[in-house]
Amino acid sequence: MEVTVEKSSELQRKLTVKIPSEQLEKKMDARLREIGKQVKIKGFRPGKIPPKVLKQRYGKSVKQEVVSEVVQSSLFEAIENESLRPASNPVLDNIGEFGEGTDLEFTASIEVYPEIGPIDVSGIEISNPDTEVVDTDVDEMLQTLQQQRQSWEDTDEPAGDGHQVVVEYLAEVNGTTVPAQGKQRLSLVLGTSGFEDLENAVTGKRAGDRQETELRFPDGYGDKQLAGNVAKVELEVIEVQHGRIPDIDEEFIRSFAVESGQLEDLRSEVKANLERELQQARNTWLKSQVVKQLLAQHANLQVPDAIVSDEAERLKKQAAEQQGEEAENLPDEIFRNAAERRVRSGLLLAEMARQNNIVVDGARVRKAIETVAETYEQPMEVVQMYYGNQQLLGGVESLVLEEQVVDWVVENAKVDEQSMTMKEVINAAANSGQAE
Repeated sequence: MEVTVEKSSELQRKLTVKIPSEQLEKKMDARLREIGKQVKIKGFRPGKIPPKVLKQRYGKSVKQEVVSEVVQSSLFEAIENESLRPASNPVLDNIGEFGEGTDLEFTASIEVYPEIGPIDVSGIEISNPDTEVVDTDVDEMLQTLQQQRQSWEDTDEPAGDGHQVVVEYLAEVNGTTVPAQGKQRLSLVLGTSGFEDLENAVTGKRAGDRQETELRFPDGYGDKQLAGNVAKVELEVIEVQHGRIPDIDEEFIRSFAVESGQLEDLRSEVKANLERELQQARNTWLKSQVVKQLLAQHANLQVPDAIVSDEAERLKKQAAEQQGEEAENLPDEIFRNAAERRVRSGLLLAEMARQNNIVVDGARVRKAIETVAETYEQPMEVVQMYYGNQQLLGGVESLVLEEQVVDWVVENAKVDEQSMTMKEVINAAANSGQAE
């Protein structure tokens, strides 16, 4: 087999493969002999059919079968022998004619991964949060849990901060009544809803009060006809309620699966959860710093179009699941830009792992899976599900390997230990995620 590789572009390769006719003829003869043992032809005993007869009757189909088989096996053998790293499945461009004494020649195109030179992290500067969960963090989370479990009771008081207000409204925007089927009910807690105009309109009002006003609906409002628009609104306050915060007693504590009913045990559970959240946020923020600087260093690194297209499609599907039809109307370029960034950063992190002999740590993979499993009622079943599904397991292994690469960078880059609160780390991680 002769192979030549032509560089069509930075990441495109054209392979020309020539296979000797003798190799194909031997395979055809062997296949015809197998057929001769199995078929029956009138006038000949089983297994005694002359090769010429077999070739006349079955030669065409056997030739197609052998050529297809040899082309496929030879193509992948050529890719391996030429040390090519395919980023997508090869595409056969042309298969020449093959006959006695005529070698078979075919061409194929393939997209490959980019060659990345040594990655130097000595110039990377990282802010590493020096943070731990403190008692005030636990106190605040306990208060949040109390808020989440509060009950609501009707009150004659005028609506104010912290009250839950139930309203009915009918809006008119651009000459259209919304909702078309009639009044819509909406519940909001004043001071927390993010619907500033509506909060201002109902503040000081009591149940039964009505008014006509103009409201600007938030950009992310659920009704697409109203989102981001100013509308004339008929508004009625149906209920004003004040919250009743539960005491942290044994019943409250046991509702969080702390069977002892002791506050000390609940605080320990809360602290452990916050520590996991803090570690995850720290990892996210460190990774974002590493990725940002790696991308700046390798801004011109070309990435395989096939992988970018697959990632863009995945991001668009994910957005559609979260946002519905709105995502379907977004330009493909939005997803493509994000996909290209993700693919480039993933290639760089993977290459750093290869260059520095970093292999995935099985213990860390197990811990990551168990952390996810702890949020389910049957954690061991979840663990078994991950280890029984190569796709799920591979996803966790990839994330863990990236974390190990980030840890390695932190050990070898310029690191500034930065004193931060838990909230600051979580906010930094959230903002870095939005930037991506």
